[in-house]
Amino acid sequence: MKITYDILQNLLKCNKGMKLVFRDNSNILDVYLFSDIILSLNLNINNIEDNAEFIYNSITRLDNVTIYIPKIYQK
Repeated sequence: MKITYDILQNLLKCNKGMKLVFRDNSNILDVYLFSDIILSLNLNINNIEDNAEFIYNSITRLDNVTIYIPKIYQK
């Protein structure tokens, strides 16, 4: 199943304190949970939509972080 940008947005919406922020002038994406960086990803291009599946899989594979993972429905 292909993870799309909408599915990633739904994950972020269900976890209120989670946000994605690029570092200044770089391809490094920081995933914040409230004020803590829980994950840093070095992406090939500075585009969240093209890397949605990689970002989603990286977030859901984190250990020692409690997040809500919404059910994915196929149309």
